Amino acid sequence: MLKHWTGIISIITLLLIGSTAASAEGQDTDQEVFAFLQEAFQSQLSLGERHHTMKEIDDILNPYFSTEYQKNFLEEHLFNEKEGYITYGTDFPAYYIPFFSYTDETKIVREEGTITVYEFFQSEENMPSLYDDHYEYVKLKKNTSGWEVVEYGFEYEEPDFVKDILSLNENQNETDLEGAKYEPLLTNLYSFGYIFSPFYHHSYAVKAPMIASQLIQEKQHQSFLVAR
Repeated sequence: MLKHWTGIISIITLLLIGSTAASAEGQDTDQEVFAFLQEAFQSQLSLGERHHTMKEIDDILNPYFSTEYQKNFLEEHLFNEKEGYITYGTDFPAYYIPFFSYTDETKIVREEGTITVYEFFQSEENMPSLYDDHYEYVKLKKNTSGWEVVEYGFEYEEPDFVKDILSLNENQNETDLEGAKYEPLLTNLYSFGYIFSPFYHHSYAVKAPMIASQLIQEKQHQSFLVAR
C-alpha cells in the first residue's frame, strides 16, 4: 500500500513540476521584459553619442523596434548633418522608451502575443515640470525572433486598458469574497464525507492522519482569528 501511494505522489509531483516549467518557459518574466526595454532605451540613446549612417542606425534599432516605430521615432528626433545622422536631447521624448522606474509602479499587462508596459507619472510639486500627472506606456508584440516595440502612448487621462484592468480586478475581488463565505462550510462537509464514505475504508489508515491534520489547522486558524 505504501508503495502504491508513493508512486501516486511521485506522478503528481512530476506533473506539477512539468506544468510549472512549461508555464515559465512560455512566458517572459517581468525582469526579462524590463531588461529588454532598458536595452531598447540604450539603443535609442546611443544614436546621440556620435554620427551614424542609416545602415548603422537600422542595425542598432532593428532588434528592438518595429519598422513603423523606427520611422516615427527617427522623424521626431533624427538630424541629417554633414558628418552623418545624429539625435539630440529633447524636452519632448515621444517614441523614446519612457523613464520607467522598473519597480512595482511599472505595470505589465499580458495578452495573447502582446505585452503592454505602463506607469503613472506624478508631477513633482517642488520641481518645474513640462507635464502634469500622466500615464506613459509602450506595447510589445511577438515576432518570429522575439519581441519588438510597436506602439508608444502618452495620456493625461487613465487609458482604457487600465480602466479595464481595474474593473476586472474589482469583479474578481467580489467573486473571491463571495466564495470565501462558503469555503469553511464546504471544507468541513468534505472532511465529514471523506471520513465516512464507504468507498474509502480500505485506505483509512493513510487518510485519517491527513484529515486530522486538516481539522487541527482549521481549528488553529479560527483561534488565531478570535485572538485578533
